[in-house]
Amino acid sequence: MKLILKITALILAYSLYSCSTSQEEPSGPRPENEGLPDQESWHSTIIITKDGRRMAEVWAGYIATYNQKNETVLKDSIHIDFYDQEGNHNSVLTAKEGLVYNQTNNMVAFGSVIVVSDSGIVLETEELKWNNQDQKIISDVAVIFTTETEKLLGDSFISDPDLKNYEIKNARGYTDKIIPLKK
Repeated sequence: MKLILKITALILAYSLYSCSTSQEEPSGPRPENEGLPDQESWHSTIIITKDGRRMAEVWAGYIATYNQKNETVLKDSIHIDFYDQEGNHNSVLTAKEGLVYNQTNNMVAFGSVIVVSDSGIVLETEELKWNNQDQKIISDVAVIFTTETEKLLGDSFISDPDLKNYEIKNARGYTDKIIPLKK
């Protein structure tokens, strides 16, 4: 009888041990219907280049690369430093999440997107695209654009990376610049 109790106790202990040490899924968000990523990393930086020159450094709380789709998903807060053709820092972008298209190095940032140029210009929007080939920042949704002398709201936006040469569609707000009217 004691032998049966010992064997039963051992089987029960082994069963409980096996259940308690089961492998857990790695933490971190996974997009629905995306399948498993080919690579994942947490609190990491990726470098985006053009013709061998650093154009951007992207930091994210979570990065997942999907080779078949040629996409890299950025989540859990992103921070991007942009550089000009000579390698000088010119602006910073922060957002909740983003997506990098690996073949073109184009990017889309989503959620509370803020770009601040080194000259102090600020752009705020909910979605912002980076076209790496043309070196353009683009938003097709509402924006707030602020400088020392103006604050403009608009329905869309396009600019160079340092926010000096920009176009705002349906701009409204205040400025001290003289803006010629189109005929």
